[in-house]
Amino acid sequence: MLLLGDERKGASRRLVDEYAVWLQQSGCSVEVLLDRESSLAERSADLVVVFGGDGSLLGAARRMGQNQMPTLGINVGRLGFLTAFEQGQARHAAELALAGQLREEPRMLLLGSVVDADGREGAPTLLMNDAVVSRESQGGMITLRAWREGVEVAAYRGDGLVVATAAGSTAYSLAAGGPVLTPDLPALVLTPLASHSLSTRPLVLPVDEGLDVEVVDTAGRGLAYLQLDGQIRKQVADGWRVRLRPAKQRFRHLGAGPGHFFRVLRAKFGFAGVLPVAPEAT
Repeated sequence: MLLLGDERKGASRRLVDEYAVWLQQSGCSVEVLLDRESSLAERSADLVVVFGGDGSLLGAARRMGQNQMPTLGINVGRLGFLTAFEQGQARHAAELALAGQLREEPRMLLLGSVVDADGREGAPTLLMNDAVVSRESQGGMITLRAWREGVEVAAYRGDGLVVATAAGSTAYSLAAGGPVLTPDLPALVLTPLASHSLSTRPLVLPVDEGLDVEVVDTAGRGLAYLQLDGQIRKQVADGWRVRLRPAKQRFRHLGAGPGHFFRVLRAKFGFAGVLPVAPEAT
């Protein structure tokens, strides 16, 4: 078993150490890794347990690369929407996982890269949540075009565009007004940021062969920026494209079943709460 934490956060480190001792006393072979930047591509484990928030889980998926392993998320952050269990449930979650009682819920992964004006493609980055193409923090509106299999889907003028997976639809895309998708859908959500046009609305597309986002104009700045899962930042010049393609691998998320997603939506976002009981007619 591989336990992942963050050496920069004392509470996370203490929890991982305590958990490791308990597992070893239970007869499990345990390895602890607290460097959140180290590659997991060559590691081998029957189960990976990630202690942290959603960012820690996203980082683990990227670090595994083609070597995706069954992964259990334990929330020690603030929101923890992607993680399946809270800190107080950590031991119970491990017992369920070791007994084979958790459900493996594959999550779509994308490969995001930048293609320059001459068609040269940079090294792709694995992502699970979203790719955000946006202007500089200061400056005018930028103009983007979204392309799908060689066909122009839409043009956007504003602060930028969020391209989210179904799993990532509850992150930045939702905050910008996008819809909620169940995380098992093979779909992308295109959500404009501060669009200049009132007619521009979020759009849901099947992932198919992926999507390209062309940077048409950056209001004289010459550069836009690409953020992948909020963790990797790349520059995108005028005339360049962001290329998003479905990866062959899937993130092997261990969850508590299909109802968990909707329970978390209600509990953490107050989504579609229970209607109050209507008073009786007099």
